[in-house]
Amino acid sequence: MDEKAMLGLNKKSFELNYHGGSIWAEHLDSMGIYEEEVIKKFLNDAKLFTRPSASSFLVINIDETEVTDHIIDCLVETIKNTDKAFRKIAFVGVGKKEKRELTKYLDGNGFLLGFFSDYEKAKEWSLSLK
Repeated sequence: MDEKAMLGLNKKSFELNYHGGSIWAEHLDSMGIYEEEVIKKFLNDAKLFTRPSASSFLVINIDETEVTDHIIDCLVETIKNTDKAFRKIAFVGVGKKEKRELTKYLDGNGFLLGFFSDYEKAKEWSLSLK
C-alpha cells in the first residue's frame, strides 16, 4: 500500500461540531484502489454513525478513492438497512457514474442527497435549512 493510501486508511471519521450543529464526517478519501480497506473502514464506522445519539447529517468524503460497484453496494445497503433516520447525506468526490448509481438506489428513502466536489460546501449544505 502506498503512503497516501495508508494516510487515508488511518484518517479518523468523527462527529464534527460545525456552525451550531453536528455532522458525522466519514473519511474514505485518498484510499486509492484498496476496495477491501474502504469497505472494512466504512462498516466499522457505521457502528458509530448509526447509533441513535449520532448526528443525522452525514458527509461521506470519497475523493481520490476508486469507487467500485462493490463499494457502492456496501454504501447503499448499509445506509438503507439501518434504523438510523438520516436527514441529509452528502457525498464528496464522486464521479458521474457513481452519482447516478447512488441517486438511483438512495433517492426517496426519507433523506436528502447532495453531491459535491468541495468538502466545505458539503458541510455547509448539510446544516442549511434547504
